Amino acid sequence: MAIIKRTAGRPTREQAQHIDDIILTGAREAFCCRGIEGTSMEEIALSVGVSKHTIYRRYAGKMALLDAVVNRDLERLSRAVLDVASDPDPLERLHLAARRFFFFCVEPESIRFMAFLTSEAVFSDELRQRFATWDRIISDPLISCMRDAQDAGELRTDETPLSLFNLLTDMLDGPSRRMQFALPDPFGGLTPDAFFEHRWSVFLKVATAG
Repeated sequence: MAIIKRTAGRPTREQAQHIDDIILTGAREAFCCRGIEGTSMEEIALSVGVSKHTIYRRYAGKMALLDAVVNRDLERLSRAVLDVASDPDPLERLHLAARRFFFFCVEPESIRFMAFLTSEAVFSDELRQRFATWDRIISDPLISCMRDAQDAGELRTDETPLSLFNLLTDMLDGPSRRMQFALPDPFGGLTPDAFFEHRWSVFLKVATAG
């Protein structure tokens, strides 16, 4: 864990962003290790080398801090998905966006964090409600790609973009669920790349127009 070195004076914008990143990384690690109830703001502050006041000045409490941790991950995913927007073929944009979505979801740190969130949500109505908001943020870029491919006549239009999104993501979800429980061979004997391309080809057989 990186420790913030204190300097005199008001931090620059870059320094403030660095402090935010260090705090969120420390909070993410603490939440994964000890859960929300088992983690204190004091512990997070001590682990990253800032004062508790520095954290509270940015985040009102642990749920606000958790929101910020999740939103940082979602922003990273959104940037990766939206980075394919320059491809002129809507179906290829969807292919590239879905690929980046899949590989984000099977990153070890993503698996670990999702396992923490899922276990916490079992006992928290508030967290389950937040999941609905986070799910929309995750879904919107890919649903937009689905809609563009439909408008271009490359995907069937008798299904909604949301329905097609659910079809594709349900097909891609197996490895991440198996990895959460450390089950063997999460990709069914394939490489992650081959697994994605196989599922994509099956999706096209079902979802392409005509």
